[in-house]
Amino acid sequence: MITLANLKNLKFSAALQPKTLSQICATIVVCLVATGFGTANADIIADRKAGFKRNADSMKAIAAAIGSGDYQTIINRAEGIASWANKIPSYFPEGSDSGDTKARAEIWFEFDAFKAKAKANETAARTLVTAAKSGDQGAMMAGLKNLGASCKSCHSDFKE
Repeated sequence: MITLANLKNLKFSAALQPKTLSQICATIVVCLVATGFGTANADIIADRKAGFKRNADSMKAIAAAIGSGDYQTIINRAEGIASWANKIPSYFPEGSDSGDTKARAEIWFEFDAFKAKAKANETAARTLVTAAKSGDQGAMMAGLKNLGASCKSCHSDFKE
């Protein structure tokens, strides 16, 4: 006996043949992946911009601290820069080159060179830490200059 409920089930199951069902699933997966990547890119770009802003703030604080003899601030801020520099390459995964970013495509084409610049920045920051621990004002000024030069070097090659 054919009932209204059986007829509805028959229409529903006919509409969801295996080929149609797999197309629907594929469409859903594509939409979820695309949406997820867009969100992930926006998040990674925002995170890396925040990291670079902290660096800029730290550079200003270090310059002021050298003038006032606040060596602990120099040490703390330079260690923060060194820590960030070590992580910089991980904030530039493949595919994070679009959106609200000034990163040049060269980063991904010359990633080894980009990583070397981040390593040079880390080394310069660690050298500044050592200078601050020694209390040598001249070494701290030279260290700050070298740290700034390492930032500028990377910006020249890899930032719009």
